Amino acid sequence: MTNSSQPSPAPDAHRELTQIGIGYMPAACLYATAKLKIADLLSDGPKPASELARLSGVFEDSLYRVLRAISSLGVFREISPGTFANTFLSEALRTGVPGSARDTILFLSDPLHFRIFAELLHPVTSGGTAFQKVTGLSSSEFFQHENEETEVFNAAMTSITASATQALLAAYDFGNSGTLADIGGGHGALLAAILRKHTGLRGIVFDVSHVVAGAKARIASEGLESRCEIAGGDFFQSVPPADNYILKLVIHDWDDTHATTILKNCASAMRSPAGKIMLVEMVIVPGNEPDFAKWVDMEMLAMAGGRERTETAYADLFARAGLRLARIVRTASPYCVIEAVKT
Repeated sequence: MTNSSQPSPAPDAHRELTQIGIGYMPAACLYATAKLKIADLLSDGPKPASELARLSGVFEDSLYRVLRAISSLGVFREISPGTFANTFLSEALRTGVPGSARDTILFLSDPLHFRIFAELLHPVTSGGTAFQKVTGLSSSEFFQHENEETEVFNAAMTSITASATQALLAAYDFGNSGTLADIGGGHGALLAAILRKHTGLRGIVFDVSHVVAGAKARIASEGLESRCEIAGGDFFQSVPPADNYILKLVIHDWDDTHATTILKNCASAMRSPAGKIMLVEMVIVPGNEPDFAKWVDMEMLAMAGGRERTETAYADLFARAGLRLARIVRTASPYCVIEAVKT
């Protein structure tokens, strides 16, 4: 017997919840088409699914159905029955084009992510990460090993950096003097771009030794060897002395205790009394407003054990490290420059 005092769900609630519930399906279709390089095959004009299947070595009917589904979201377009063309969205799935998102999609929508997010209840009930439950390792341990997943991860990080760099350089003035250390700088893509624009700066790319080794070729190819050092180490132990520090998508990987340690080490090694620590991160909009950062926060919950933060949370985090939030500079990308100075 139903309780008549309880209101019935709105007529469209079931449909809308179902749309949310199948969100993994578009992600899977996006991954499949990116993996098969369908956008590249369409770069010279529309093609029928039969030709795309022949060129890809896959089943025509299955590929057609995947393309039909993802085209309903504006990724590709069925211009006549069975024939598809690129759209502005699928153009960004092409390899080697400026602003390409293909490497990012190959990471975010890969089978490993599906396995991990299938275990999202684990961090909610246990406090651990879904990543460790699935792989037996922390994400930092897992991506130290040389394997296909690590290559996909590194390519995605480079892609994400490239997507935000121009917006970052347009919005923030890094100055033309002193030394800027990029902590957790990976292969040096961000720092190289900063040094190219700010010709009076010197730089240091700092990361764990096996990662930062990849920065040597990039720095050399940019002709920046005389202005940029490469240093390996553990930012939980110490960081190189510098006037200013930049950390892109580093602090969000860690809980407050670990993040405070990294920030304290930067503050301790800072040479200039007027030095700054600049975090390149998203800042969560409070309340119920749609915000991509809230979904990236789910990535942190499932994968790394870190978190995205609000402006208030960053201010509190800096205070724990003996720092003060000076300002937040928003860019045309989802990322902000969150600037801290010594108190």
